[in-house]
Amino acid sequence: MRALRLSLVVILPCSWLVACGGESSGQTAQAAQGRAPGAGKAPESKTPPQPDNTAPRARTWTFDDAVVGQVPAGFRLTEAGGTGTPAKWAVVADSSAPTQPHAFGIVESRNTKKTYNLAIIEGTSYADVDLQVMVKATSGVLNQGGGPIWRVKDELNYYIARWDPVEDNAYLYVVQAGNRTALAKVDIELDHDAWHALRVVAEGSHIELYIDDKPLLSVDDSALPEPGMLGLWTKSDAATLFDDLSVAMP
Repeated sequence: MRALRLSLVVILPCSWLVACGGESSGQTAQAAQGRAPGAGKAPESKTPPQPDNTAPRARTWTFDDAVVGQVPAGFRLTEAGGTGTPAKWAVVADSSAPTQPHAFGIVESRNTKKTYNLAIIEGTSYADVDLQVMVKATSGVLNQGGGPIWRVKDELNYYIARWDPVEDNAYLYVVQAGNRTALAKVDIELDHDAWHALRVVAEGSHIELYIDDKPLLSVDDSALPEPGMLGLWTKSDAATLFDDLSVAMP
């Protein structure tokens, strides 16, 4: 396993630049209103806050009772920017899964870099969340990995936390009207073949990202304040497995 290496980059609003680094023209939406100074800093607390797992709306999806080859009940598959070749999502048997015997994710994708692949959990509605999911990148040439989404209005409006082993980095994004804006970025080298825990704590406009219990990013953004659905996300040809998706009160 390679040693973990971090270097933090502050993402400036796109309106300050001709184009945001690493983003296509369709992804460089204007910075969301209400973003506080200092966005992109790592959380100051050394110990991650503990979720309230006793709250009535706390929930976990292990996928272990779901049928292999099918999509779990309540998950709606969709995409944005697709070209007619939707990614294939399914429950799979995986002996490496954090909880046995199943995981859920994309088993095949031939999409391009402009495509976002989403599995939205219909019927969920959260504004403040302590959201965690285990992620394992399995394949992809253009992109790999992915992560959770929250405050999802539809496939064109939501927040993302994602890790990509192709780029060896993690991002917090907001997507509005299908346009993705980077809020904060950190370069990070992790074992590409292992499962990793992505955790988001979002309270009001404040968002924190942890990977494997390490605080990595902290940012303020008020673009999408209303409650929304939860879900899972990958980009382009990333085939990624997810397990132990959980939500609790921060």
